[in-house]
Amino acid sequence: MQDQIKNERYVAVVGGANIDIGGTPLKPLIPADSNPGDISINYGGVGRNIAHNLVKLGVPVRLITAVGGDVLGADMIEHCESTGIDVSYVLRIPDRTSSMYLYINSTDGDMEMAIDHMDIAREITPDYLDSIRPVIQGAMAVVADTNITADALLHLKSMCRSPLYVDPVSTALAARIKNSLEGIDCLKPNRLEAEYLTGMTIQTEADYKAAASALLGMGVRRVFLSMGSEGMIAADKNNMYIVSVCPADVVCTTGAGDSAMAAIVWASAVIADGDSLVTAAKAASAAASMTVSVPDTNCAELSHSSVLDKMTVSDIKVRRI
Repeated sequence: MQDQIKNERYVAVVGGANIDIGGTPLKPLIPADSNPGDISINYGGVGRNIAHNLVKLGVPVRLITAVGGDVLGADMIEHCESTGIDVSYVLRIPDRTSSMYLYINSTDGDMEMAIDHMDIAREITPDYLDSIRPVIQGAMAVVADTNITADALLHLKSMCRSPLYVDPVSTALAARIKNSLEGIDCLKPNRLEAEYLTGMTIQTEADYKAAASALLGMGVRRVFLSMGSEGMIAADKNNMYIVSVCPADVVCTTGAGDSAMAAIVWASAVIADGDSLVTAAKAASAAASMTVSVPDTNCAELSHSSVLDKMTVSDIKVRRI
């Protein structure tokens, strides 16, 4: 198995996989009341979403996650296989419940609140990672989300021989990497996650710039810091840019950050071979714009060619700061 793995080019994705249940009201939300609206059920989880989007971009993926022995777990495995994700290394635990994520949007598609039930991801332990060490070390890149434990994340970092990309997921889960950013090749936080990781208040462009610099100072090699509607800061120790959002008609923002991370990995490992901050940030902007334009967690039209086309024809502005 080890020789075969070494001869293949793929990305290993380690993280959560869950069923997304989402609701969008027809009128502004009324707290503590029943709000008429639309409800959807999708396959989600940060790690799974990133894996799904990477496959759509033409990148072979091996997903490392955990599912329960319930119908949801079986459906998750079947769906991942149908999209082309390699699920050979998914941990299946018969007596556990698979992960679920429940979110409620505002009328404009932005998430108002969410509850996640993802305890099963803790089963991705250092011992389990050791058991599939050739898969981790044979990857051209490794992507992790913070649904796995702090110990597992530390162990994963020590195992990696290729660039490690980390998505903090949320402020609550970002605690698992707060004191161990050294050695992460790429970090993609949003404003709240960056505030938590740096201890800074971020309100202005200067604050975003300072936060990106602080994260680099903590040992991260590259930072892609989301500024929401203002775009993204892309930075390494030598360069820092603001890359604008790609224009889009927003339907639902859930999953946009995951498609952005997948595009960063794709652009870095395949298109720019890890050398271009701007290419990766523009790819992230293009992929996110496609995702927010649809009601689903993942955009069916996402592909190598569609993202390249959008990067070329869209008005994505780049400014060095």
